[in-house]
Amino acid sequence: MAAESEKQAVFRQAYDTYSKLVYSIAYSYMKNRYDSNDVMQDVFFKFYSQLDELDGESSYKPWLIAVTANTCRTVLRSSWFTRTFLTDEIEEGSYEENFGEQSDLFCAVMRLPEKERLPVHLHYYEGCSVKEIADTLKMNESTVRVRLMRGREKLKKLLKEEPV
Repeated sequence: MAAESEKQAVFRQAYDTYSKLVYSIAYSYMKNRYDSNDVMQDVFFKFYSQLDELDGESSYKPWLIAVTANTCRTVLRSSWFTRTFLTDEIEEGSYEENFGEQSDLFCAVMRLPEKERLPVHLHYYEGCSVKEIADTLKMNESTVRVRLMRGREKLKKLLKEEPV
């Protein structure tokens, strides 16, 4: 990047464009708003730090999806995370919007195993194509299609059970 102000402008544009995507992926892993916000902050800090090395705007979305998923996995495996709990006394943040957390479908998607949950979330909530998901998650397109199919089958079973 030529100047710091140009880098900041590019960052702001990317943040405005992709913050909801990053947050919703983080929410699909973390399953609460507070940890999702923390992950989103970490991801965009990493993004700003790596901005000079990325190959232009076309690489931002796949990079952000992959880093968000990896950051969530790291947090979920950390000993700090496994020893903490969420209190009801924390105030609701202002950034978040309703991602449908109260709907039976959204709750069922959140109950899917990670290997089906992320492709289902990316495909149906974020509008990513099978090819985009495969490229981002570094897997074959056929694997993505199978995981989407299995995810849909599990969703049907979950939705036939008692309401979530």
